[in-house]
This record gives sequence, structure tokens and C-alpha cells, in this order.
Amino acid sequence: MSVSVRKRFGPRAFLAATVSAALLAAGCAGAGESAGEGDTTFSFALPSAPNSLDIAKDYTGTTQQIMATVTEPLERVSGTGEVRPNLNAEFAQPNPLTLVYRLREGVRFSDGAVMTSADVSWSLNHVLDTQAGAQTAGTAASIASVAATGPLEVTVKLKYSDPTARASLAAIGLIQEKAFAEAHQKDLGTPSAAPVGTGPYRVEANSPQQITLARNPNYSGTRPVPDTLGFVFIAQDNSAQLAMRSGSIQGAGVLNLKNSPEWAAINGAMVVALPSLYQSFLALDAKTSPLDDVHVRKAIAYSLDRTGLAKSIYGDHGSALDGLLLPASLNSAAPSEADAKAFTGSLPRYPFDLTKAKAELAKSAHPSGFTLEVPYISGTQYSELTILNLAQNMKQLGVDIRPKAQTSAQWSSTVYGHQNLGIQILSWVPSVPDPAGTLGQLTGEENMAAQHFNLANYSTPAAEEAHTQLVRSTDKAQRWAAIKTLLSAVAEDVPYVPLYHVDTYVALGGGFTFATTPDDFDLHVNGTWVSQLKKS
Repeated sequence: MSVSVRKRFGPRAFLAATVSAALLAAGCAGAGESAGEGDTTFSFALPSAPNSLDIAKDYTGTTQQIMATVTEPLERVSGTGEVRPNLNAEFAQPNPLTLVYRLREGVRFSDGAVMTSADVSWSLNHVLDTQAGAQTAGTAASIASVAATGPLEVTVKLKYSDPTARASLAAIGLIQEKAFAEAHQKDLGTPSAAPVGTGPYRVEANSPQQITLARNPNYSGTRPVPDTLGFVFIAQDNSAQLAMRSGSIQGAGVLNLKNSPEWAAINGAMVVALPSLYQSFLALDAKTSPLDDVHVRKAIAYSLDRTGLAKSIYGDHGSALDGLLLPASLNSAAPSEADAKAFTGSLPRYPFDLTKAKAELAKSAHPSGFTLEVPYISGTQYSELTILNLAQNMKQLGVDIRPKAQTSAQWSSTVYGHQNLGIQILSWVPSVPDPAGTLGQLTGEENMAAQHFNLANYSTPAAEEAHTQLVRSTDKAQRWAAIKTLLSAVAEDVPYVPLYHVDTYVALGGGFTFATTPDDFDLHVNGTWVSQLKKS
């Protein structure tokens, strides 16, 4: 998953609107060949700076958007689930528990060193290192080992059959130079030790105000249009709009979608909608009081005016979610789109209804109410307004919800540490566009741990059996049965409260456009978004 401050939690969980772009053009040009004009700068505004440039230490959409242009992924996974080689020339799966990658010859890092299987093996083990606290480790829990089995060969062994293992590795497997990383074990990812990669750019400067990337002189693929790629950190839309009007930035994620007309009114600017699997929800820790009471959880679900909030936060650009999975995530697993629609339409729903909320609370062990501190991410509109709405509505039931502002770093520490969870609000884009990318991460006892994302600490015997079937079976009928069991259990027991879905919106100016309309995976996972930029 990716957690989103963008992930995109991630499974990238995301906490702000995310930005993405499209796939790299198929053919490769020789070193030095440019896809467009040279001597250009493109600066993109992000709401906050990454905590680290090492994805294992900061698994967010912000970090991936920047670093996937520097440290390329071993393979690329598309927004519809297709996986294709990138730094590898070939892929083979000789048996259900073995993945073999044959690497391309002659690939060089930005410092001139030749990439070998030792670099790839180190990089994959780095993002899978649970003992070191890698935030990415939970995304590929089925991996047993990674080893260099030849100068240009890497072999991955699985603990169990996993239909999403290859795609999961593609999502988190950003390759960096082993020698540099090992020489900077303590400060890797800091401004003084940015990871060294094979991508079209290298990190030239890193400050709290801006990160600047320059061309990688050893990159052998088609060069993107910008010679210099900048990321500046601007927390508010109005400030970012001023920056675009002045010409100091040429791109930005639209943080407040109700401001889209203001962005579009900037001379020479346009707003582009990028299809996304972004969703948000509340996670209710079902193992701690008072949230261990299903009637309390249902009272919370009935107390949120999700439809009104979606309109207030996103205008006409967002919608309230009816279930934990987006319909687009289900279509690949269901026998048909009609089957998926019929099943999801049959699940229990919890529209805003304080009468029903009061009735559920009366059935609980806390009929007179309770007090609970609930964090929200400061500067993130959807997070703050949702928790404030919950507090206001539940106050009428005698429940004292106390909103508490947190920085994204504080929030990430709690979520990735998997401690003192209570109620958590997060946005989410699955690391792979498969039901296992969400359901497989948010359920199961194996995900009740640090760097894992069953933030509701929810499981039942039936749900546990279904979770195992979902993440291990390659049989479509078995996986569909498991999905139905899990979605039914979540809808009935309410460990999660679905909130909103919204596509990603990006403002472009300064004469830049996208060659084709990208999607969210193209930016936050693939790192190919910059290759789709062109000068109009």
C-alpha cells in the first residue's frame, strides 16, 4: 500500500491529494538523446517535504514521486496491474515459490558504477528488512529471501504462493547503489546522503525548502524534457497559485479541489484529472475499549455525514464510498462487473443517521457515552473536517470526541509503529491494483504488527481463513469467494468506516502539458510521470 500524505500509504497510504503521470515511452534512445527541448526547468509544488529520501524510511507518495525518478524500480507495475521489465531484461517463474530476474547489461548508476545483481539484491532486501523497521516491508510479506544467483541474476523465494508478489516488488523495489548505501548506513536518505540510482535524474540539492534534481549523465534511456527537476514545499493552494502566477513553479497537486477553477484561471495553466484508486477511511482499533464494542463502531459509522463532507471538501470532484473497495478494484476479481455491482449493493451500509447511531450506542457497553482522543493530520483538510464532524455529531449522543492535531511525521510514527491506534484516519492507494492490495493489507493477523496495516486489529476465524485464501490462492473463484467473505465481515463488524473517493488533480503551467493523460500509479509508483511532460 502506500500511505498518502499522498499510500498514498502504501501500500502507500496518502494524506493529501496525489499527483501522477504516465508511462515512459516504449523505445529507448541512446545516452544523451533528448525527448524534447533542452535547458528547461520544471518545478513541482508538494504540500510537505519528505522525512527521508530513502523509501524504506518514508514510504509515502511524496517520497516515491521524487525518488522513483532517481532510483528506478526493478520492474514497473501499471495502474491496471500489468508488470513489465525495466532494469531487468527478463523475468521467469519456474515454480510458484520462485521468481527469477535476469538483469540488463551495462546499466550504470549516476556516479558511473555498473549495476550488478549485488546492488539489486541489496536494494530488495533493504525494503523488506522488518528488523530495521522498513516501512515498505509489509507490502511484500510473502517474500522469504532475495539473493544474487549470478552476476546478472537475482532470485526471490516466497514463503507461500502469492499472486501479487511480482507486482508488490515492482511497487517498492527502487534500486540504489549498494556501495554508497553501505557507506552511509546511518545517514542514508538525509540531505547529505541521497540514494544513488540509475534513473534519469540524480539528487543535486536537498533543503527543507526545496529538492533539486539534475540530469543523470549516465542514463541511457530517453531523456525527459526538463534538464532540472525541482520540488518545492508549499502547504496551501493559494500560496502555490501565487508561485505559479509568478513563474516559480510549473506544476502542483491541487490540494483543495474546490479551488480547481482558480487554478484553471491562471494564465497559461490547466487542471488535469488523473484516474486514481485513492480512497480514505477510518480504522477503529477493535481490540481496545470502547472500540472493541461493535455497537460503538456502528454508532461511529452512523454519526459521520460522509455525503455532506464529500461535497464540502471536494465539491463536485469527490464522492462518499459505500464500501471498503472501489468498484474498479473489484472488477478484475469478480466473475463479471454485474456480479461485483450486485454483491457490493447487497452489503450493509451506514448512512448519516443520528437516531440509528443513538440506538446502537444504547446497545453497547457504553450507553451513556465515552471520551476518546482522535488525531487528525494538520494541514490536511479532509482529515481535520472529518474528525471535527464526528466530534460535533457524537456530542449530541453524549460522546466526547477530542480532535488532536498531529504532524504527518507524528501520524506516520503511530501508524507504522502500530501502537496506541485508537481511531486513525488515512487515505490509501493500494500498492498493487488488486483486491489483495487493500483487503490483503487491512485484514489478517499477520498484519497486526509494525510496518503492517491491519490498523483495526481485526480478525475472526472466518475472516482469517478468507484472508489466507485471498493472498495465497491463484484460483479466481477461490479469491472471489474470499473477497466476498471479507467484505461482508467488514460491512457487518465495522472495523473500518469507508469515507471518500477522489481522482488526483494536477495543475500545469509555464507552457508544460502531459503528452497523454496519466494515472496515479504513473507518478506515485512508476516514476515515469516526468517522461510524459512536454512543452506546449
